Amino acid sequence: MKKEKAFKLYGIFGHPLSHTLSPAMHEAAFRTLEIDANYIVLELAPTAFKKLMSQASKLSLSGFNVTVPYKEIVMGYLDSVRPEARAIGAVNTVFKQGNHWVGTNTDMEGFLMALMKDGGFRPSGKKAVILGAGGAARAVVYGLSREGVREILIADCFPQKARKITNDMGKLFKRVDYQAALAGTPEVKEALQKADVIINATPIGLKSQDPRVIPEEWIPRSHAKKVFFMDLIYNPSMTPFLMDAKKKGHKTLNGLGMLLYQGARALEHWTGRKAPVAVMRQALLQALKGQGA
Repeated sequence: MKKEKAFKLYGIFGHPLSHTLSPAMHEAAFRTLEIDANYIVLELAPTAFKKLMSQASKLSLSGFNVTVPYKEIVMGYLDSVRPEARAIGAVNTVFKQGNHWVGTNTDMEGFLMALMKDGGFRPSGKKAVILGAGGAARAVVYGLSREGVREILIADCFPQKARKITNDMGKLFKRVDYQAALAGTPEVKEALQKADVIINATPIGLKSQDPRVIPEEWIPRSHAKKVFFMDLIYNPSMTPFLMDAKKKGHKTLNGLGMLLYQGARALEHWTGRKAPVAVMRQALLQALKGQGA
C-alpha cells in the first residue's frame, strides 16, 4: 500500500471534550490506511470558537468534526452545507472541496447504520418513540423518516422543542405521522405500548445518580411483542433504560455503533478512502477500557 506523503491535520471542536473517543478511532484508522495524519482535540470556549471560525479559510486543518455545543453555530461559517444537514439543523463533519469548507451530518448516517447493521432493525412501516428533542433527536427523526417509518412520537420535558421537530420534519416527509408530547404523560405511556422501536436521545443515564428516562413499569413485557430499544449513550454500555428493557425480554443496542459509523463516514469524506471499520471499533473498545468503562 502506497503511503500518502503530505502530512494532514484533523480534529474535533467542542466544549467540554475531556472524554471524547474520536482521536482513538481516527488515529488507528490513519495508521491502518498509512495516511500521515493526526487527529487533535480542540476544546474552545464559544468566543474563541467563533473567532477562529470567522477565519476558517486560514485554518490549517484538512477536515474536522464538531460536537456540542457548536453543531448549529458552525453552519454560519461554512461555504456550503449539505441539504440533509440543513434539514437536520446541525453539522458534525466538515470537509474540503477545493478551497471550500462543506458541512454534512454523519450522525444521521451513523445512527441508521448502527440501527440496521448492528441492530438488524428495519424502520420501514414501523412506529417509533423518541425520548428527547435535542440535536441528536433531530438526526434520529430525519434518519427514521428517510427510511419510511410510519409514526413517530417525540417526548420531551420541553414539548415546544418536540413540536418544532415535528413541524420541520412534517414539511419534508409528508407520509410520516408525527406527534409531540410532554415527557412523563399518559400519552407517552400509551405510545410506548404500541411502539416497535424506542430510542433514548437524552443524556439521562450518563450518570449513575440520574433518574429513569421512563419508568420501568411503562416498558411492556416482550411476550406481547418484542420491541427494539436503543440508547445513544455508549458509556456506560448498559444504561438503566437498556437494563430495564433487557429484563423485560427486549432487544437492546447502545450508542457505540452510532459513534463508530459516524466517525467512519467522516473519515471517508476527508480521505476518499474506505474506512477500516473493524480497526476503528477495536480502538474505541480499547479507549473505553482505558476510561474504566
